[in-house]
Amino acid sequence: MLILKDMQLGLYIHIPFCKSKCPYCDFYSLPIEPKEDLYLQALYREIEIWADFFEKNYSPLKISFKTLYVGGGTPSLMSPLFYEKLIQKISKHFDCFFEELTLEANPESLTLDKAKGYRAIGFNRISLGIQTFQPKGLKFLKRGHNVEDSFKAIENIVKANFENFSLDYIYGWFGQGVKSLKKDLERALEINPPHLSFYELTLYPKTPFYEKYTLKANFLRDDRLIQLSKIIRDTLQSSGYRHYEISNFSKKGFECKHNLGYWKVEPYLGLGPGAVSRLGNLRFQNIEDLEVYYQALLKKNKPAYLILENLDNKEIVKEKIFMGLRMSEGVNLLELSALGYEIKREALFYLKKEKLIDFDEESLFLSEKGSFLHNQVVKFLWEHLERKK
Repeated sequence: MLILKDMQLGLYIHIPFCKSKCPYCDFYSLPIEPKEDLYLQALYREIEIWADFFEKNYSPLKISFKTLYVGGGTPSLMSPLFYEKLIQKISKHFDCFFEELTLEANPESLTLDKAKGYRAIGFNRISLGIQTFQPKGLKFLKRGHNVEDSFKAIENIVKANFENFSLDYIYGWFGQGVKSLKKDLERALEINPPHLSFYELTLYPKTPFYEKYTLKANFLRDDRLIQLSKIIRDTLQSSGYRHYEISNFSKKGFECKHNLGYWKVEPYLGLGPGAVSRLGNLRFQNIEDLEVYYQALLKKNKPAYLILENLDNKEIVKEKIFMGLRMSEGVNLLELSALGYEIKREALFYLKKEKLIDFDEESLFLSEKGSFLHNQVVKFLWEHLERKK
């Protein structure tokens, strides 16, 4: 039996359907038309299995949900009725105190009727995949929308009375320079959204972009990426946005609560093929195969998840360092100490001397310089972890 206290979880629901598969995307998704009723039945069964799991392993402790995030894939392919039924099912089996309900959307599929429908059933945040307002960038990224689609979707979000929404961009694409990035930033600031995300284009293994570009001259030069990143950060911070996480900027009070749960290594439950769950030291992952997912839940009446790993305290500490250094508030050193580990002082002083970090007795966080070298700093800190004496 898992020995844990009452928990408020984040809830993630994965929608694995897309009109077309983006060549840079490594999330599990399929370019097929969704069958809403079939997928809903599978999710129903998964919810029942998890409810039974919690009853057997956590009772009489209380499990509830505090945030809901629907990602993909393309969640805006699904109808509002699909989500209305799904949320009703979740609420039947779990206590739900949703502070934030986020739906990811693509511009070409977010109609005004859908936006109003999503708002009516309780979603209070939209995360819109703009990627760029530059036609050449959209063409390179092989997106399914054009610039006009993006503006229409933003208009639909506003008309549907979403006070909280994010515009999500990708930077570092082939052909992007300072001029085109500044144009994207200017348009973003004209729209004045509560939240903005700027993700560096990453070449993930097993994606078409990885196969196409990793063996060729790398167009994503580190010096140019750092230059673009500085422009993004300086422009948005000077315009009143708080750089609260490496890729994320928000106005006060509009940080993504669900994602903060991930970065703070809090527990969460994931539904749908490929979704990951984190409960205490256990990490689960659902099968990344829609047909096998259907077979397991609808025909074999079995869970679709596997226990990915059982983390020991050192692995949890390493995760807290990795995730914590993504946030402006940094890593809580007292939490590391409570788990029985600390970072060698000489390593901290070395990184501070190199102007990569700053720290005090309670917190460790990246400097401006260090924020461009996040992975390298994390690796160095991992190598200098030691058990408390």
